[in-house]
This record gives sequence, structure tokens and C-alpha cells, in this order.
Amino acid sequence: MLALSKGTLPISARRLFNHTTSRSLQVSVRSLIANTYKSHHQNHLLKLTILQQIRHNSSASLSPKPEPSQQPKPDEPEPKKPQSLWKDIGKLVKLAKPEYKIMAFALICLIITSSTSMSLPLFIGKIIDTTKSADGVAMSESATKGNLIWGLEPIQFYCAMGVLFTAGAVANFGRVYLLRSAGERLVARLRSRLFLKILSQDSYFFDVGPTKNGMKTGDLISRLSSDTQVISKTLSGNVSDGARSLISGMVGLSMMCFVSWKLTLCMSLIFPPLIVMSLYYGRKIKVLSRLVQENLGSMTKVSEEKLNGLKTIQSFSMQRPVVHDYNKEIKNIFNTSMQEGKLSGIYFGGNGFLGNISIVGLLVAGTQLIGQGELSIGDLSSFMMYAIYTGSSVFGLGNFYTELMKGIGAAERIFELIELKPTITTSMGKKVSNLYGDINFDNVSFQYPSRMESTIFKLFNLRIKEGENICFVGPSGSGKSTISQLLMRFYDPIQGNITINGHDIKNLNLNYFRSKIGYVQQEPLLFSGTIRENILFGKEDATDAEIDAATRLSNSYNFISELPLGFNTVIGPSNSTQLSGGQKQRISLARTLIRKPKLIILDEATSALDSISEELVMKNLGRINREEGVTIISIAHRLSTIKNSSRIVVLNSTGNIVEDGEWSAMYSNPNSELNRLLKSNTLE
Repeated sequence: MLALSKGTLPISARRLFNHTTSRSLQVSVRSLIANTYKSHHQNHLLKLTILQQIRHNSSASLSPKPEPSQQPKPDEPEPKKPQSLWKDIGKLVKLAKPEYKIMAFALICLIITSSTSMSLPLFIGKIIDTTKSADGVAMSESATKGNLIWGLEPIQFYCAMGVLFTAGAVANFGRVYLLRSAGERLVARLRSRLFLKILSQDSYFFDVGPTKNGMKTGDLISRLSSDTQVISKTLSGNVSDGARSLISGMVGLSMMCFVSWKLTLCMSLIFPPLIVMSLYYGRKIKVLSRLVQENLGSMTKVSEEKLNGLKTIQSFSMQRPVVHDYNKEIKNIFNTSMQEGKLSGIYFGGNGFLGNISIVGLLVAGTQLIGQGELSIGDLSSFMMYAIYTGSSVFGLGNFYTELMKGIGAAERIFELIELKPTITTSMGKKVSNLYGDINFDNVSFQYPSRMESTIFKLFNLRIKEGENICFVGPSGSGKSTISQLLMRFYDPIQGNITINGHDIKNLNLNYFRSKIGYVQQEPLLFSGTIRENILFGKEDATDAEIDAATRLSNSYNFISELPLGFNTVIGPSNSTQLSGGQKQRISLARTLIRKPKLIILDEATSALDSISEELVMKNLGRINREEGVTIISIAHRLSTIKNSSRIVVLNSTGNIVEDGEWSAMYSNPNSELNRLLKSNTLE
């Protein structure tokens, strides 16, 4: 049958009740048909045309990455094998398992609501059969038995109907509330689980990821917000609608058989083509939904990137070109929406045609049965309403299937992340109490996963003694920052081992290992919140005395104290303009020093500081290096930072160590590699 508007059924029922002759009944049924065939188009937010996107995704996923000869690649996720529809549905059902009790109560309420709704056509038929013509002659046999309806006085019958409808309304409230509760619980749990999974991924995930093009922040945000919401809708409201359609359809079909099995047999001819159309449409929607969510992630990625670079865009006066690029994404959405609209138009148009034909056919057959005395006008009225209910239920099941396909399309993107195992686990391994000792790089070879054709290190060897203050220098791209990335185990070397105090870091519990190391990046991120909260991020249970000590070591205590709100000043990505780059670096350094680590890695951590502030910071770091034996590893381009280190390691553009020694000896030798870098301005 066609898509039917349930909201118009009570209006149609009243029309049937008010008309008493067979001719007026036909007019009423026509009005019922006109009111019930409302548009059920659902607007889907889509982004790229199907053919273009499939070609794009296929080429992106199948294009091979260049690999250097005899260089093993890090473990990559195996290509995802296509799974059956039932496996995908099983995964969705497992997501809703914790909400089974709530959904069971909602199902009970749904049964009560559906039963109440499906009893209405039968009541209407009986009421019509009690109607008399204008001359007082009963129009049906039931009206000759007085004014009794099913053995009840009219007032009793209508009161019973009122009680029944009240119970149905209460049950409907329970159904809506319980399903909303289950849906919100599910999406909250799913988002939390997905967010934890993202945080536990390694750098390979963000550089390459399951898409082989890297995972961008915008795409991940889209999966956390949009995809999870689609899944929640599928497992709560859509399941409810599907169950309602199934119950209503079964009850309606049974009542139609009870009223007239001949008309029921005629109507059943419409079911096979509707089912075939729904199956085809649903499978197309599954593909579309997957593409829609991917493209939503792409647009979110573009939006996030451009908004983060707002000042850069404005400084180059590039607003119009950027808006033009964004408009391309909007145009893609429009084009794909029209593609979906065309497909939906064919589907709903075909349903409308079949529904109209079936309604006319049922009316013709029903009037013939009335003429033969096999049906009363009330019976035909009841049958037509049951036909409308049943047709709406069949259409509802079709919608349930298509919405389920949408949920599966979105779920595939979620399961893609949830089932992805990181190559570097953060919670496995042994916790070693004494991690303070010599650091050894033993025949380390490495390439970044996204640039496997470019070798950073090949058989790299280095030993850093405990308590040493060492600085790595070299031209850009020589691998200085890569040393810190490998030591923090953001990546694993392709070959070789890295040990600390004799322990291979691959065998250590990564979270515990990192908690013992202080790491400051060149571009530190300050989270939304107060300065105090940002510093406490390094040590949640730190006292005020520890906060003061850390800020004094980082030379940030004075400028923080001069702020109107002091340590309670709100900062972060959205308010960070009130702090200079040097101030943010000093707060980040205080956040690291409050942990009192025995190993500190400084990756251009003082590059934004003025010369006086840097001198004070380096003096404080040198003091804790000498007095507390803290090992300090610095990566620097500035001469003022380099000269404060006791050992200098010079790297060339291919990642090889070309010089290793003390600052004074290198600087006094005019032929040293350090001086060559300084003279050639390649030391950036």
C-alpha cells in the first residue's frame, strides 16, 4: 500500500461515522483516501554523488603506497572483509543489549497502543451499522436489536471506548518516554566508548588510519556526533516504528480476514511488489547512508580546519576563495540530495500508484459483495479502514527496513573504529619502578607510516647517559623531533630497539612509562579552563606549594600573578589570544615540571620566549639537572638554547650523527659541523 498519514485516520473515521448512505459512504472513503495519502518524504543530508564518491573511495583505498625495498612496514589493519547483513544487524542489536529491560517495557506499551488503535475500525463499523435512514428504517441487522452495541447501552459503550482510549494514550506516553530514555543512554554510552577508543589509538591511526588517508579531527567529530545519533535513532525510534507496523499489520490482516476473506485475498496481491521495491530501495539507502556520513565527516573536517585558521585566512584576505571551496562542499550536498530525491520519488510514486489501484479495486469488489448481501456497509467501512491500517503498516515496515539500512551504514563507520586495534597498546606491558638510567638507541631504522618512501633513520645508534643534559641540532628534516617521538613511543621503529635502564620500551606499560617522563612540545596546547586547571593536568593532586614551585621554575609565576584573576584566569583554545606564545610555553613547561620527572624532553620548548625569560628558564633547568640528576633532552635551533647543554649531537639531513661532543669544544673549532651549520644558516 501507499504511505498513509496516521494522523488523518481519526478525521476519516469521523467522516465515515457521519455518513449514512452507501453513496455518502463512497464519498467518505474517497475523502479518507485523499487525507491519508500524505507525503512521507524524509530529507536526508547527503554530500557527494554516488558514482563520484564510489570511484573516489575505491581509488583511495586501492592505490598502493610506495615502499622502500627490504624495509618492513609497521603492522597495518587487515583489509576489512565484506560482512553479511545479518552480522551487521547482530552488531547493532548487541549495542542495545544493556537497554533490553527498558525496551521490553516499551514493547508492552507499544502492544497496548497498537491494540487500541486497531480496535477503532471495528468500533466504527458497528456504530455505522446502528444508523437508521431518514424514514426510521434500520440499515442493518444489528440496528434492529434496539440501540444496543455489542449488548451495551450506547452510553456504556462510549464510556468503555473512552477508558480504552485513555489507557492507549497512557501507554503511548510510556512508549515514547522509555524509547527516548533508551536511545539517549545508548548514544551516550556509544560516544563515550568511541571517544575512549580514539584516545587509545597510536599515531599510525591518525597518519594513515583505516581510510589510508589519515583520520582528521573533523571526520572523527562527525562520527562522534552524527553517526552515533543515527545509530541511536535506528535502535530506538525506528525499532519502535517497525514493531508497531508489524503488530498493526498482523492484527489488521487478521481482522480483514475476519470481516471478509475474499477482499483480503484481493488486497494481498499488492504485497509482493511492495516488498521487492522496499528491499531494493533499502539496499540503495544503505550505500547512500555510508557515503553521507563519510561526506559529512569531510565537510566537518573542512569547516574545522578553516575556522582554526581564521586569522591566517583574514591576514591573506582569502575569505572569498575559502568560501568558494566551502561552497563546493555545499554543492556536493545538494547534488547528492537530488540523487536521493530522485530515488525516493520513484519509490514513493510507485507505492502511490499501487495503493490507488488497490483502493479502487477493493471498493469495486466490496460494493459487489454488499449487493450480494455478503457484506454490510459497516463491514465494508471497517474493512477499508483495516486495509488502510494494514497498507500503512506494510509501508511502515518498508520504511523500517530503509532506516535500518541507514543505521547499518552509519554503524559501519563506528565499528570501523571500535574494532580497530592499535599497533601500540597503552595499557599492556609491565610497570617498572626504576626507569631512570641510560637510554640506548640500538640499530634503529624508521620511516613515518604516511611517508614510507622517505627513510628518517637507518641503523641509528646513540647512548644518552643518566643525568645528562643533551641537545640535538641539525637542519630541518634531519630527525631531531623524531627522536623524541620514538622515545615517547608515539611510533615504533621499523627495526632495532630503544631501551631505558636496560628495559625495552616495547615491553613496558606505555601509560605508566609516559607518566614518568616530562614532555614539552614546541606548540603546546592549553585546554579550556583556568591556568590552575591546566597546570593540574600534569598532576591532579598537586598542592598550592607544588604549583608555585613549578611556575617559578618555568618563570611563569610573575606574569600569572599579575593577571586580574591570577591562577583562576580562564584560557584555552577559544581564549588563548590573551596569552603570548612565550607565556603559553611557560605554562606548558610548568604543567610538565609539576610532575617532577627524572627525564624531560624539550622539543623547541622555549622557542617563543624572549632572551631574558629563556635564560632564566634554562638556568633553572640546568640547576635541577645538576642537583637532582634529571636527564634533559633538548631539541633546539637557537644558539642560546644550545650553549646551555653539556653535550651536543649534530645530525645531518639524512639522519646520521656527524658530530657528538661538548659545546665548548665544538664552538671553538671553526671546522666543526656545528659551526658549519651556524655559518650556512641551515640550523633553523
